Amino acid sequence: MSMIKRYVVFGSGNYGRLALELLGSQNIDFFIDNDIDKQGKSLDGVKIISLDQALLRLTNQIVVIAASELYYDQIQKQLDDSGIKNYVSVMEIQRSITKEKILARPDYLTIYNKAIEWIKNNTIENAGIINNSMLRKPYPEVTGYYIPTLIRWGYRVLAEQYANWLMEIQKEDGSWYDTDNQSPYIFDTAQILKGLLAIWDIHSDKVRVEESIKKGADWILSCMTEEGRLVAPDECCWSENEDTCSELIHTYCISPIIEAGKRMKNDGYIQKAHRILDYYKKKYETKILNFSLLSHFYAYVVEAMLDLGEIEIARQAMDHITEYQKSSGAVPAYNNVDWVCSTGLLQLSLIWFRLGDEKHGNKAFEYACKLQNESGGWFGSYLSEENQNEINTYFPKQEISWANKYFLDALYYKNLCQFQNTASIFCNEISTEDGRYNIIKNVVSTSGKIDILDLGCGKGRYLKRLVESFPDKNYHAVDLSTNVMQYFSVLEGVEKRQGSLTNIPYKDNSFDVVYTCEALEHAVDIDRAIGEMARVTKQDGTIVVIDKNKDMYGYFEIGEWEQWFGEQELTDIMQRYCSEVHVEKEISFDNNKANGLFYAWIGKVRL
Repeated sequence: MSMIKRYVVFGSGNYGRLALELLGSQNIDFFIDNDIDKQGKSLDGVKIISLDQALLRLTNQIVVIAASELYYDQIQKQLDDSGIKNYVSVMEIQRSITKEKILARPDYLTIYNKAIEWIKNNTIENAGIINNSMLRKPYPEVTGYYIPTLIRWGYRVLAEQYANWLMEIQKEDGSWYDTDNQSPYIFDTAQILKGLLAIWDIHSDKVRVEESIKKGADWILSCMTEEGRLVAPDECCWSENEDTCSELIHTYCISPIIEAGKRMKNDGYIQKAHRILDYYKKKYETKILNFSLLSHFYAYVVEAMLDLGEIEIARQAMDHITEYQKSSGAVPAYNNVDWVCSTGLLQLSLIWFRLGDEKHGNKAFEYACKLQNESGGWFGSYLSEENQNEINTYFPKQEISWANKYFLDALYYKNLCQFQNTASIFCNEISTEDGRYNIIKNVVSTSGKIDILDLGCGKGRYLKRLVESFPDKNYHAVDLSTNVMQYFSVLEGVEKRQGSLTNIPYKDNSFDVVYTCEALEHAVDIDRAIGEMARVTKQDGTIVVIDKNKDMYGYFEIGEWEQWFGEQELTDIMQRYCSEVHVEKEISFDNNKANGLFYAWIGKVRL
């Protein structure tokens, strides 16, 4: 709302103070109040007068009614009877200002969409992701560790394409080679194993995936010495400058060996993996704890510690990194420069998020987002605004494919961190009279033992009511935050799993009804979220989305990544997966009458 307008505020109590905060005392000519005891006094230096006095002074000002519902109608009648029509409520003022803030916020959703399009545009047909914008060949290593990321964000088809290509090019000895197919690499092979392990359960040929994983793990361990060192087949792969990259990044290869050992019930894999970890921890303790490499490679090492349960080591390392983080959020590429490595910055942000440190993680993440190129990609490095005379040496003119992968990973952990840290604020209960609950109740009231999924279940407030009303049905719950789900750990008959709207941890065609209430607004990728809901819903089953109407922007302040939906906008997305979609609009909530804030989109999944 433009602050060049002049205002008069009717009401000098708590709502009057709200008006002061919203408009500023410099923009308010005076207060009006019916309370004789307040007339003649001031509120933050602004005079309080009676309505009769105000009528003599009113010109073109906007009158703001600053009162509760109890007194609003009375004041409105006073103004109407006095011939004053240019008035507005303080809540409308607040909503208008909040809406302006929302519309003016950084366009992070566009950053995400551009990043996804870059990945699609730089994937080679029937193969993997390119190495970089100047080497447009598929890169096996990066293609491998993209797979868990793609699955997490709902791109399962692309993930399977990547996996199929990787299995086709695996060497007979179990290794994978570099982009130019010149040499085998332990690091690259391990990152590919991470991808194959992630897709194993959902791939159409699980036997083939298992065989490929086993061959790859056996080859990596064949490169291990008795003391636990992983010896690269070609030692020339390491930088001549030990401060750039070293074999310490082999710690990022250990977790897939352990996971393969657990899933294949191979204790030998697990024992050897721990021997490798012990070797590198003892030999490189100082380097692990101190910012000692290019930030991209150093972040590999610190994240490896997290993956391996070495939380305290990771925390100590990141405590040292905070000493290098600037007020802008930037972390230098090395401990003695100002320029930044884009992917290193994104990796460090996700580590902070995994450690529960939103403050430092957000600063790094937001700085990295500002670096994104118009194409949707990131160069490997950027000069600091504080020092333009340096020379940045890490892919300064090439857009590197792994930056987009770590952007998506950082965004996932940012959301997870936020919900883990704020679990206590979510509502525990919902009234049986609430319109939102009754939408869900009406949908699931079908006779028989049907399977129902509450997606983004929070503290299970809908499930608690449904279990009471329909105890004969099968209930399942998914939420990003395990902390939130702890609040209904004693709810009998409900299976809980950690997951997200874009990565639902259930097989295709599992449920008769899938509903999500006030969770889609946090999903970021709406098409993929609806696609996932449809995937796990049986043919002709029902999906329900209850969320906020875009036309009501300003009713609440919202997060930078949150989005509300237009009626037709979400209908169009759901119609890609549903044979029919209808929208219900008259929905009461939290003891409030229906006012257009909440809509319910209900769709029948295509046969």
